Amino acid sequence: MGLKSRKCAVVCAIAAVVGLYAAAAYRVEQIRNQPYSAASCSLASCVPHTATLSALK
Repeated sequence: MGLKSRKCAVVCAIAAVVGLYAAAAYRVEQIRNQPYSAASCSLASCVPHTATLSALK
């Protein structure tokens, strides 16, 4: 594997990690901004309306 290929692989890996992080952060913000009626339900699989980053870890 040449130097150019290795640099390309590293850049692609970093871009993938940043993309996953951005998608997760966007999803958390969408959950936090939901109206109370859409976020509250009696099922165990539902996301609480007070979801924060620390609660989702």
